[in-house]
Amino acid sequence: MAADLLFSFDDLSNKDKAVKQLEKHFKRAGANLVSVEIEPRIKRTSGVSYREISLTFSDSQVVKLRVKKPGDIFQVLLNKKVMPLRHQDDHPKAIGEIVQAMDRGRTAFQKRLAKAKVQLPKRMKTAAPRMEKRLEEKRDALKEAVEDARQQLAELTAA
Repeated sequence: MAADLLFSFDDLSNKDKAVKQLEKHFKRAGANLVSVEIEPRIKRTSGVSYREISLTFSDSQVVKLRVKKPGDIFQVLLNKKVMPLRHQDDHPKAIGEIVQAMDRGRTAFQKRLAKAKVQLPKRMKTAAPRMEKRLEEKRDALKEAVEDARQQLAELTAA
């Protein structure tokens, strides 16, 4: 990416000047940034040591930037998928590409989120069985009341 965005690898934090610039560029591109999280651990893949900056947006999409030792970004992940960039040397254009990719994939991402089943913790029990029992009792009581009303009506019309 651009030389104007060099991150401090050893002292990478939310207060880093490059992180603030990154937030500003995403805001200008029209993306609603909700949170920025920086992984404190150094990871290693394919012989490259890096740290991750996770950017979470208002629609729950996540962009992870992998920052190398020299302070430049070597890989961008959008929703856990590696994303190639055309304009990797021009920072604002690269951010524009990321935002466009987020916009293009938003509906598919939302569908995947909607399909995902969330399992309740084992300790947590739902009130559904008890509620169902109460509703059945209420239904039966109403049926009895309706039957009583019909009998009274029949008695009054017969008399």
